[in-house]
Amino acid sequence: MGEKPQPAGFSGDAEQEEGEGSAGGAGPGGAEMSRQIILPLAGYNLKLTLHYSWLLSAALLVAVPFFMEPSLMDRRQTAKLGELLISLIGLIVYPYLGLLEDGGIGEVLYAKRIRPHPVFLFRWLLTVLFIFLAVTALFTWVHGGGAEFELWPMIGGTVITAVAIGTAGTTAALLTGNISAGYIAGFAWYLLDFTTKGKLTGHFYLFGLLRSEWDHDKWLLAGLSLALALFCACWLPRRRLD
Repeated sequence: MGEKPQPAGFSGDAEQEEGEGSAGGAGPGGAEMSRQIILPLAGYNLKLTLHYSWLLSAALLVAVPFFMEPSLMDRRQTAKLGELLISLIGLIVYPYLGLLEDGGIGEVLYAKRIRPHPVFLFRWLLTVLFIFLAVTALFTWVHGGGAEFELWPMIGGTVITAVAIGTAGTTAALLTGNISAGYIAGFAWYLLDFTTKGKLTGHFYLFGLLRSEWDHDKWLLAGLSLALALFCACWLPRRRLD
């Protein structure tokens, strides 16, 4: 019986990794070897991270301009658009990351070279970048169309809300092994704050831009998102393929 394959981009036994890492980093050829490993790995994980949910999110954002007139929008109306609607793209694109390695992928090309933690964080940050670029493109168009609001606080607040909802969904999906639980958990947080106006979540209220131009509690929300991402990165090696 041969050894069962592990998820692509994930580590095998820790001792062997440490030995290989030391050997690869020693000598003048270490940097070149690192580039030969990291660049293909980044491209490979980029292809894995790209998902039909990204297309769904993009379609949502493309459809928005057909139902609005930017010149008639003020700051509060734009905040409602960003935090109550656009932020949901985080819930669309994130939860599946927690189960990306399930389903018998089976490639072992990088299995004994790279630990799972940076691989997961790379995928998480790549998704943050996608959300940031998508939100920036939409709000730049809205601002250019005559809407009256401060551009960068609106972009930053919306991106943080989207990432927080999505990362909470990723965490739930990872812990339960069920992607539906991820969508439910993320939307439950959204619905709780929508109905209670932050009375139960306090400083971690999702929709702070509805109250003011910039909510400093957004930094706490961003910190919570990062903490959840780090937790997922540490927990993910426990979910090995059967």
